Amino acid sequence: MTEQGVVTKVKGGRATVEFDRKSACDSCHMCAVTKDGMKVKIVIENSLNACVGDVVNVSMGERFVLTAALIVYIIPLVLVGIGVGVGSLLTELAQVLLAVGGLIVGFVIAFLLDRFVIRKKKGFAPRMTEICAPAAVRTGESAKDIDK
Repeated sequence: MTEQGVVTKVKGGRATVEFDRKSACDSCHMCAVTKDGMKVKIVIENSLNACVGDVVNVSMGERFVLTAALIVYIIPLVLVGIGVGVGSLLTELAQVLLAVGGLIVGFVIAFLLDRFVIRKKKGFAPRMTEICAPAAVRTGESAKDIDK
């Protein structure tokens, strides 16, 4: 999966890249959504030494997107099912409480896996692959204006 975005901030070896919001953004939660909800921002390693205003391609392997989605959705769903199954042996209240508890524990496990395991593996973290248009080209500045 490759998206094109604009570098809005560079600090140290990291860059903040802003993208137009897509419908897939609703379920991912890897990016920070802007206040107006129309853009998403993500902070990534500035491996291409991009500058503010540069248009860059950012990619993440399709397989990794699918794996991350499975972790976020399947683990909580399985734990809800276990909670419902165990709770059915008890009372309805216990069934509801165990299902909700399974959901919460599932999201906590997914969060911890994301934070401490997935993001550390190569390929799961989005990365810059190309600078499509330097800031000067995008804003219409000439090479003479840049040298000044």
